Amino acid sequence: MERRLRARIFARSLMLQAWWNSENMQNLGFLFAFEPWLERIYGDPGRRSAAAARHLEFFNTQPYMAGLILGVVGALEEELARLPEAGRAAAEGRIRALKKAAAEALGAIGDRLFWGALRPACAAAAIAAWWIFWTAGVPHPLLAGCLLYLALFNASALWVRWQGLRLGYLWKERLPAELARYRWQKAASWIRTAGLCAAVLSALAGLLVPPWGPFSLWNAGVLAGCVALEAFGVPAPRIYLGMIALGSAIAALGPA
Repeated sequence: MERRLRARIFARSLMLQAWWNSENMQNLGFLFAFEPWLERIYGDPGRRSAAAARHLEFFNTQPYMAGLILGVVGALEEELARLPEAGRAAAEGRIRALKKAAAEALGAIGDRLFWGALRPACAAAAIAAWWIFWTAGVPHPLLAGCLLYLALFNASALWVRWQGLRLGYLWKERLPAELARYRWQKAASWIRTAGLCAAVLSALAGLLVPPWGPFSLWNAGVLAGCVALEAFGVPAPRIYLGMIALGSAIAALGPA
């Protein structure tokens, strides 16, 4: 895949959900991201329009995992463009089937990995870093913790988006078999455990390290409890983040 083309599709994929609609979910966002590839593959405007119409069907997946599907579909569309007219109908059917199956599988994997594991773990790491910065007298510790959260989460998400385009293009119809080689569930469990460890360390710091007092201890207990729920599979990310915000506000406004 040409780097310039890859960069254009990657940039457009960041807008995947900008055209979200209740009927076909992310279909318009997918087509927007995929359009540069169609322009490269099909010089004839008629064939390009027909290909675009095929990708207006229902599509929905975890947005950070969509790069894999874009890469796969791009590679298969290139093969389809070289086929004679007689063999295109079957190839189009294979593309539709693989696109649908991959969207469902990657949606489940991505939700568990990013929403259920990485986001809470990054929040726990950011809170722990905030406490360390505050204790050490670092200027603007809360801002530093927020920036750390954004850096940890977005670096992972953007890397998966970028590499997904390349891997999907290479794997093509081997995508299900190649995905099975990656231990997604184990990775999510490790990330959850890391988040729980960060929460436990924060709780210990609130108890043992001055100048923390009862307010920070209460905050640490809430943080540890919410991360523990996430680590053991309880789907409560919104409650988790809300309680962290509440506890952090109480700790910041309370006496040192």
